Amino acid sequence: MSSKKGLPKVSFILGILNAERTLEECLKGIFMQDYPRDLFEVIIIDGGSTDKTLQVIDSFMRKERNISLLHNPKKLSEGRGMSKDMGIKKSKGDIVILLDHDNLISDPQWLRGILRPFRDKQVMASQSLLEFRKEDSNFLKYINAAGVEDPFAIPYSLVAQVQLYPHKFRLVEDVYYVHKLNPNSVLFGGANGCAFVKDVFEKIGGYTRDVDVFAKMAELRMLVAVPKNVRLYHKTASNLWSFMKKKGLYFYRFINKEYAEKDFQWVKPGLANKLRFFLMVASNLSFVLPSVLALQRTFKTGRFFWILHPFYVFFVTLEYGLITLLKIKNFFSYARVKS
Repeated sequence: MSSKKGLPKVSFILGILNAERTLEECLKGIFMQDYPRDLFEVIIIDGGSTDKTLQVIDSFMRKERNISLLHNPKKLSEGRGMSKDMGIKKSKGDIVILLDHDNLISDPQWLRGILRPFRDKQVMASQSLLEFRKEDSNFLKYINAAGVEDPFAIPYSLVAQVQLYPHKFRLVEDVYYVHKLNPNSVLFGGANGCAFVKDVFEKIGGYTRDVDVFAKMAELRMLVAVPKNVRLYHKTASNLWSFMKKKGLYFYRFINKEYAEKDFQWVKPGLANKLRFFLMVASNLSFVLPSVLALQRTFKTGRFFWILHPFYVFFVTLEYGLITLLKIKNFFSYARVKS
């Protein structure tokens, strides 16, 4: 990596749309980093915001030289040729960091921490953990403590698994966990402060979607790291109703069309894997195993918001199930495509 004082050049990539709620605080977190200004850049790709997003960007561009703005008329942040893909192709850094506008960094050492695992040349990505704030709603506390925005995805999320079950991962120098991606059981990352060696995107054929990047990395059995004490705050939807609307839209978009284009498989090929998936769905709707996890986490951490876990999992699973029934032909097509 070409660098000054042994530090790599870094590109922050933000694909955004109508981000005025959190963008200013997100950018403040980036520019407060204890890192040479000439060794990082911020590339923002706007999808046609109609709120005050562009005003926020303009105010930072007047103060900072290492920030640039691109425009994506197709609006979407994920997908080939969409905002994140545009930003990665435009980037000049050795390391590319994908941030969402609601990812808020409060530690000036966050960037140095996320880069630490790359001293091991075998590490291809470094994923931030999440943390909540004391003043948060119980919902936001739960989402950040769980490590993933969607409770249905806890079994599939690298961050969730590290935050809930750190003993299952190898800890290097008491600094970061490592995990070799496995195509047979992919734990995904990629969003919420994930740093990649830029060459990764050339090796996997370019960026498409966060989870698909990890699926393609898994095919090459790449090594990823999760720094033990590097965390950011995900200020997503503040309540269950707002969250349900957001995830319902995402899931409808997926089952309506995008399923045919994605590499990451929620339902793995083979009868045993399909049975395991449907048993998980049944468990989510029955409250049984989610209640066990809720009680375990409540007693272990003393955080009573975990009691809400089975209810969140139930409602999200039910929503996905109802949308699937509306597009049942697409669901069976998805099962055939991924088999």
